Amino acid sequence: MTKQEITDVVNVLIQKGKVKEVLEHLANYVKGKDRYLENDLLLQTASFNRNKRDFNRGMISQGNFNVALARLNNALLEIMDQLPEKGNAVSTSSNGVTASVRKILFLSANPKHTLQLRLGEELRKIKDSMSMATLKDQFDLEIEPAVKISTITKAMQVQKPEIVHFFGHGAGSDGIHVEDDSGHSVLFPTEGLGRLFKNFKDTSKCVVLNACYSKAQAEVISEHGIYVVGMNDAIGDKAAIDFSVGFYQSIGEGNDYEFAFDMALVNNSTNLKYADTPELWLNGSKLDV
Repeated sequence: MTKQEITDVVNVLIQKGKVKEVLEHLANYVKGKDRYLENDLLLQTASFNRNKRDFNRGMISQGNFNVALARLNNALLEIMDQLPEKGNAVSTSSNGVTASVRKILFLSANPKHTLQLRLGEELRKIKDSMSMATLKDQFDLEIEPAVKISTITKAMQVQKPEIVHFFGHGAGSDGIHVEDDSGHSVLFPTEGLGRLFKNFKDTSKCVVLNACYSKAQAEVISEHGIYVVGMNDAIGDKAAIDFSVGFYQSIGEGNDYEFAFDMALVNNSTNLKYADTPELWLNGSKLDV
């Protein structure tokens, strides 16, 4: 697809106010072609999702939301000027997503006064690994940063993802740390996570809890017939990222979850201290893979 062709498609979507589709089309066009623009669009998408969420919750006014949209449109015009002359072909269907697309929901939380994690780096490297995959056009990555419990429940109902990836802090058997309205830590209890995925067992097939001490949550969620990756101990940022890259690299080649988990362990094998930290669970039992 040429720059002029994607520009024509995007301009029509802008006129219709379909901002989400514009971001998706541009991201698909530059995927694997321009890392700078990929990262820029990633940030713009996260900002749009956050502003839309805050507006829907009544946290920002219509006027402030319109200002944010105007700024986004200006940023998108600048991005369009910088597009490469040739990029990936994108769908021109009404919703911008083909029927075969498999959704991955990426959730992250790094509350105030908690150890800062390399969330952006993990997401970028996951996107990079997927962009080079043989089946890259079959996957759609949805991003929800700074998640609260209500953010997660809403995203699950709207997106109905096949794979859910959480990157943040675990709290042992008690749950995982998410954020409150002020950005401070609040616990998403293990029981609540189990109840959540009980309601999405028909659509969600795999959950990756890339958080320290998340073994207990993996066990509970997996009781609903879902593959779940959990950590039996603390895990360093580099090991967590290396594991994720290996996992999604394999998923993008069409492999099943057990094989992808094994490839992720191989990718993580240089991090000797954390080589055996990830575990794969299904039906309430740890799998030996």
